[in-house]
Amino acid sequence: MRSINLFEKIKIYLTMLDKLKRTLIFMFIVSTFFKCSQNSYLVLAKKDPSNFLEKKDSLFSNLNSNKNYLDAVIFSHKNLGSKAIKKNDYKNAIYHIEEALSYNKQDSVSIYNLNLAKGHKMYLTGNTDNLWEAIRFYSKAAQADETSGEPYYYIGLSYYKLSDKDFDLIIESFNSALDLYLTESLRNEIVGKKIETEIRKEKLEAFWN
Repeated sequence: MRSINLFEKIKIYLTMLDKLKRTLIFMFIVSTFFKCSQNSYLVLAKKDPSNFLEKKDSLFSNLNSNKNYLDAVIFSHKNLGSKAIKKNDYKNAIYHIEEALSYNKQDSVSIYNLNLAKGHKMYLTGNTDNLWEAIRFYSKAAQADETSGEPYYYIGLSYYKLSDKDFDLIIESFNSALDLYLTESLRNEIVGKKIETEIRKEKLEAFWN
């Protein structure tokens, strides 16, 4: 049996090292390409969520089910739902948020926005039964996000529409809203409404006394 000299041993070692290096480089390239292709779905969704959703079926047919693709779909629906709420387009808001929730039923942000949108839709009708439904939806929104004061403000406005003389419930709702997080503009609006309600309450009490 022929013995392997030192030079041959070094040559074999370098050959094995070169193969290992090439294997590792190949694995890195494949991994990087896969991640980039996956992340590209979220990039497309962020750039144009409407267009992404229109093409989602054809995109999905080219790729087996994966988390990144689904994340992009959910993001698109949530984004369009939020935009629809800001435009007072509650029908589309409800549609998109419900679609987002169909993929993740535990998403507290979507649950919050869905109940807020449903509450607004009921509130705008001005119908007594619908106003009570609005209060129910706003209460659910408040449960979904216990840090937000916005639902309590709309609960107060709903009470105001039901009976503009039910001052205690209205003011209590406004106070609950002011105790929690609000944007500066909404906080200023609520403070104004609260002062207006308190003045009306004082005038009515003075009239009867």
